[in-house]
Amino acid sequence: KEEAKVAVCRRIQQSCKMLAAQQGSLARGCGVRSPKPFTSAPVQRGSLQVCNAITRQKKEEIVQHLKEKLDDSIIVFGMRFKGLSVSTVQKFRKGLPESASMFVCKNNLMKVAVSQTEGWSSLPDAGCKGENAWVFVNEENIQDVVKHYFKFEDDLFADAKKTAAKNVEVKKPTELAVVIMDNKVLTPADLRKCENLPTKKQLLATIAGLAKQPATKIATGIKMVPTKLAIALKKVSELDEDQTKTVASVVKA
Repeated sequence: KEEAKVAVCRRIQQSCKMLAAQQGSLARGCGVRSPKPFTSAPVQRGSLQVCNAITRQKKEEIVQHLKEKLDDSIIVFGMRFKGLSVSTVQKFRKGLPESASMFVCKNNLMKVAVSQTEGWSSLPDAGCKGENAWVFVNEENIQDVVKHYFKFEDDLFADAKKTAAKNVEVKKPTELAVVIMDNKVLTPADLRKCENLPTKKQLLATIAGLAKQPATKIATGIKMVPTKLAIALKKVSELDEDQTKTVASVVKA
């Protein structure tokens, strides 16, 4: 019986091989390629392609990452990157201060992250459209990030004009899709005004300078209180020794 089972299995295997060979021959004769098994292609570093096929766990990791970035940011803006080369976008990314960052993701994942983070409810309706590279700006370097972005945008636009044909309208290679600050939508002009905002370090230095002078005056005033009080008590005590003086005369003195 065992030998019979082995013989049957061998026949089945041989039949499967013959069938597979016939299908392959038929496919080649018709010019049809046999489908390849699914493999995850290696993703080039810095690639801005937004992949649709990602696992549930990966989506949750991205949402958590976005939530952390939103919590640490005071300004978030989306910039269009369609048509830009990877090297061009990498140049922008590398020019950002260390405290700022850029991230590309599906709009649905950004919506989920926003729904779980306070202070950004106006972002989805205003900006989760099309393909965006999201830039997260914290309070450390608002001025530097804003200057860096607009220089990047202006330089690309200038280069596009130089290479464009005559009498052809040139569109900006990149532009702002949305800017959110304090849960309010800002215009590009509003964001450009932030170029003049001082950094956190500059603000702290200014506050320290302003607080220095009042603090000195307060300390001097506090120091003088006991002295004046001692003199007043001494003057009042003299009333017991000299009955001709009144309190009013002592105060005037």
